[in-house]
Amino acid sequence: MDRKIGLKIRILANELNRKAAEILKEDNGEASSSIQMRILNFIHRRNSQPIPVYQKDIEQEFDIRRSTATGVLQTMEKRLFIERSSCKEDNRFKTIILTDLGQQKVKENIVKLHKFDELLVQGISEEDLTIFFKLMDKLSENSKKINKEGEWVT
Repeated sequence: MDRKIGLKIRILANELNRKAAEILKEDNGEASSSIQMRILNFIHRRNSQPIPVYQKDIEQEFDIRRSTATGVLQTMEKRLFIERSSCKEDNRFKTIILTDLGQQKVKENIVKLHKFDELLVQGISEEDLTIFFKLMDKLSENSKKINKEGEWVT
């Protein structure tokens, strides 16, 4: 049997990403890009620790260019999800914090995605889920042992 595990995982990941984007679409039909939602969640996690967030942190975390980060953050600021304020230590840096609306959006998204996860595993036994996660861990482990020439490295 010709099994293309990587392809099957990629197809499933694409399906899940599209469905998650559909679920996270706002009531007014305005879509929040997945990068906006991931950035909101990142800021939420960092702010709750509390660790200040700067644009450079977002660029590094998501491996995006400065211009991309600037555009996404400007959109999020216009939508009132975030605020930027000058850093006390260095005015060249602006800390990024969630607004009340941004916090509300993160909480709504967490609830929606938690429900999505619950629905996704309907009809799958705990035993099968345990096996699934063990297999995913093993595939990840194996993937890290393959070099750029496609050879196994121990």
